[in-house]
Amino acid sequence: MESNRAPNNQMALKGVVLVLALIAAGAFVLARGLDDEDDSEPAAAQPTPTATMEAEEIPEPVETPSEDGEAAPTPAPAPEATEVSATEPAPAVTQPPAPAPDEELECRDPSTIGVLVANGTDVLGAAGRLSGELNAANYVTLRPHNASPQTGSAFYYRAGHEVDAQCIARLLGEPEKPLWPMPDPPPGGLTLESLGNAYVLVLIGPDSLAQRPG
Repeated sequence: MESNRAPNNQMALKGVVLVLALIAAGAFVLARGLDDEDDSEPAAAQPTPTATMEAEEIPEPVETPSEDGEAAPTPAPAPEATEVSATEPAPAVTQPPAPAPDEELECRDPSTIGVLVANGTDVLGAAGRLSGELNAANYVTLRPHNASPQTGSAFYYRAGHEVDAQCIARLLGEPEKPLWPMPDPPPGGLTLESLGNAYVLVLIGPDSLAQRPG
């Protein structure tokens, strides 16, 4: 009877071991199945970062080295164009037209007209002789002067005394001689001080006025 129990116990022990093995295998398979399910879940979508535009910084000018190794200077900005005002040229002085020979002139009283005669030639005493001739016609003559050399005779008048110069030129028989407004400074190297209160200047050149008899 004892010999039959031993095999039965061994069979029971083997059955327990087999059950335990099956349980362990089932647990292993179940655990693997759960791991696969966890791995198969889709990953949560990550939020897409929003692109932002930042202001672009303007780089500072870089000095580039020249061939000799020194830094080339940064060119200066071009100067702004400025409007340049043009200077108007001085008006040209034109000689007034000579009166017609038969035109009657409204000459002022000679005793109210001061006259200066200046000699622009090498003819001695020409200014003095002409001053005496005008003084004889009752003109107020100033002391004669010498002037720088002239190429021709001319009559100069101060403002408002053009007709007086024409009257003197006609008196001397020289109506064709040029008549000019008095410039500043006076012609012939004269000064305003030497001109004094003369309204008319007779500037003698190397022509008929210089050769007049005394």
